[in-house]
Amino acid sequence: MAIRPTDKRRLARLAGPRIWEERRAVERRVELCERVSFCDVVGVLLEMEGIDPETTCIPARLRKAQAELNAISDSEELEKADEAYLARTSWVEDWQPRSRYRPPRAEEPVEREIERLMQRYRTDLNGSDPTKMSAFDLCAWCLSRHGESYEEAAAAAQKAARNLLLAIDGLPEDPTDEDIERAVSALENQ
Repeated sequence: MAIRPTDKRRLARLAGPRIWEERRAVERRVELCERVSFCDVVGVLLEMEGIDPETTCIPARLRKAQAELNAISDSEELEKADEAYLARTSWVEDWQPRSRYRPPRAEEPVEREIERLMQRYRTDLNGSDPTKMSAFDLCAWCLSRHGESYEEAAAAAQKAARNLLLAIDGLPEDPTDEDIERAVSALENQ
């Protein structure tokens, strides 16, 4: 027996709020995970530039996102369920009445915005104070010191971060000032 279109729409109206609430929770968890990883990356970029990340907005944003994530009981099952839920297309949206067609707004990729800011920081704003920048601006500012394009800068920054982490991993358990100076000079000589 086939379901009539009017019954499908009625079922969608009844099930929609519950499903959308669940989807919002999943998207919030994913967003928090992405925010934590972004703040970690910007923190490493700042360390490479010789700027203490504690003087910027990064630690506060990182702590806030981590606190929200820690408030959510996280498990591998929840992560797998989140991935499966986000991969699934919503059957409720298919049953919703369609509004009049409006062409989607053309949004530029984030990389293009970062490249635009990188160009500004190389030319107009080269004397900017990183302690007063947003996290996104800090990312662009750090990358502007590593290359002309986003791809070039990201690759150079990734290599520099890997070298920094290898130098830190090579330090003894209780490093002395001499050990740290030796590791820093080895990085500068590369």
